[in-house]
Amino acid sequence: MIRTDLAIENREIYNKARRLEDKIPGVDVEEEEKNNIKITRVIINAEEGAEALNKPVGKYVTLEIPDNDQLTTEHEHNISLNIGRELKAILDNKPKSILVVGLGNEKITADSLGPNVVDNLDITRHILQFAPEEIDPNTTSVCAISPGVLGTTGIESSEIIKGIVEKVKPDVVIAIDALAARRIERINTTVQISNAGIHPGSGVGNRRKGLTKEELGVPVIAIGIPTVVDATTITNDIVDRLLQDNISEDDKSKLITELTKDNNYVVTPKDIDDVIISLSNIVAEGINTAIFD
Repeated sequence: MIRTDLAIENREIYNKARRLEDKIPGVDVEEEEKNNIKITRVIINAEEGAEALNKPVGKYVTLEIPDNDQLTTEHEHNISLNIGRELKAILDNKPKSILVVGLGNEKITADSLGPNVVDNLDITRHILQFAPEEIDPNTTSVCAISPGVLGTTGIESSEIIKGIVEKVKPDVVIAIDALAARRIERINTTVQISNAGIHPGSGVGNRRKGLTKEELGVPVIAIGIPTVVDATTITNDIVDRLLQDNISEDDKSKLITELTKDNNYVVTPKDIDDVIISLSNIVAEGINTAIFD
């Protein structure tokens, strides 16, 4: 099984399996390129499309950016502006209050995107409550939480967040999480923004209870960057290149299972420590831009 959290990759897999280039029923796609950033908007507007792409109905915006080692400060700022623009469009009307959730395990670098983003956000809720004279009263109220992971807290993230939502009553939740990708070249170079919520851990086969409007009672915007790839994916790509697809899909699947021994390995680049810091700053600036500019 090849795992991915990206709607754009589910679309590619669906089309490849059926040798299609035509429009998928129930799915609309928009593409554009701005300042070396390719933006793809996959809009699943019917259950037929949701079933085809194995994603809930909703909008999935993907920004494909240059490799991190090619980024200058100007490039990073430009990426943040584009993230902010797409996030603002998904938010539609500017909410009065937002809860930002940084999902993931801060002790595992490849899974620490969410907590690191939270550390770089402009938080305003406490100022509006306790020092309102210091801030414009029309400023959006922003609070944030990094709930940790089930293995260290013993509590599902969704349970923690639902309790906070019931107390704080935000207009919208923005959840940030590290994702898994199907294609190696998308690791650390792809940002996905979606209004369909999120299921933490689904891309690496550890699906947790979802953060969705149905679960929390408020809209949930998900922002993610793939930081890991399944070892099976790497094996699949190697087999494709060596054998040039001259074997059947069934035979190829058997060979991959034999090579990986069906182990649940995920892989991340060796420079992930530096990359996470950079990507966290980019995403945080994008969120701040969408909310406050």
